[in-house]
Amino acid sequence: ELKTHPEPYVTVSELAEYWLVGRKQVYKQIDAGTLRAIRLGPRLLRIRTADAIEFERRANMHRPSQRALEPAEQPLKHRAQLHRR
Repeated sequence: ELKTHPEPYVTVSELAEYWLVGRKQVYKQIDAGTLRAIRLGPRLLRIRTADAIEFERRANMHRPSQRALEPAEQPLKHRAQLHRR
């Protein structure tokens, strides 16, 4: 959960995995100006955790519970655990 994320910044990939969307969707929000990001290099972006939490609040986003997701919809690390059982 972002509220308990230990780092002050998150990557585009981390947000995409957390929000269960593609990285392109996160980049679209950054490009549109609805999600603030810090450019650290030509291809390196970071998003303040606080800004991501604020974006979630403004967008009224709710992450589905892990139990509600079908195995194909679960994040990769969770899919790997399912196949081991």
